[in-house]
Amino acid sequence: MPDFAWGAGTGLDRIRTLAEELAHSPHVPYTQFGLSITQVDKGRVEMAWTPGESLLNRGGVVHGGFIATTLDEACGATVMSGSEPLTPFLTMSLNVEYLRPVRAGATYKVVGTVIKPGRLRTLVRAAVEDTAGRLCAEGTASMTPNRALLQTSGHAPTGTVA
Repeated sequence: MPDFAWGAGTGLDRIRTLAEELAHSPHVPYTQFGLSITQVDKGRVEMAWTPGESLLNRGGVVHGGFIATTLDEACGATVMSGSEPLTPFLTMSLNVEYLRPVRAGATYKVVGTVIKPGRLRTLVRAAVEDTAGRLCAEGTASMTPNRALLQTSGHAPTGTVA
């Protein structure tokens, strides 16, 4: 059971609290993937990602599925950061472009940005960059509010993303 209530407060406050919690206790998928939230603004989230060897494919680089999951997580945190009131979201689609190999043990910057906010659908972009600022992977996601979960918590699905 979450220690927060959907529909109460703002998404920005929730993602900032999550960033603080991650510094003190493990949280799946963040700890399993080597993710931490480093900066949160309304509609923009920055993460540090140091993938471990358990994420490697047979070719010795990070498996594309784990890269896609990381981009999806960044998109989800980003869209939630702009929600008022705090609203859960579902990924409707996720398109990923793999541009450079991602290596275990290296630290990458993952930045999510809301591109087109909306009441029913929000378009979010997330990018994985290496320490030289080179783009390694990029994802765009179409996200929609999880109205069923919001209603189950006793709140009307009126949240918008800024």
